[in-house]
Amino acid sequence: MGFNDRHGQASVEYLVVLAVAVVIAVAAVGVLTGFIKTGTNTQYQKKSRVYWGSADIAIMDWELLPSGQTSTLIIRNNLNYQILLYNVSLQSINTYNEDINQYMVPGDTYKLTSTSISCDSGQTYSYTIEFHYKNVDDGLDGKQFTGVENLVGSCSD
Repeated sequence: MGFNDRHGQASVEYLVVLAVAVVIAVAAVGVLTGFIKTGTNTQYQKKSRVYWGSADIAIMDWELLPSGQTSTLIIRNNLNYQILLYNVSLQSINTYNEDINQYMVPGDTYKLTSTSISCDSGQTYSYTIEFHYKNVDDGLDGKQFTGVENLVGSCSD
């Protein structure tokens, strides 16, 4: 066993150690990317809650459930006049329209429950929300409010 044989062994050992280090680095990046995506979704959910809590027609709280279960939206009139809320539309891949026909003075809340509004169990959702209503105080019909932010959350089981 001469000097040249050991030199080749050292090179192979170096390459093996380098390969292990690269695999560990790739795994670490994969894990961190997963955390970043999770954190980003959480930020969207927080932003959605802040926006919808202060919108003209607010959604104070909500729980969307899989198909066949009862989903809930707590809606509040943040406008400075009485409205007749005709319906709410949630749009994403599917569109859900719920007729309400509920009078609401400023500050009133209404609990909308529905089995037709649903989401995929364990998945996140993002819906564009549109309300159709009448300004009762001024007699203005055909009003519409579309949220600037989507309603974002995780589907409960």
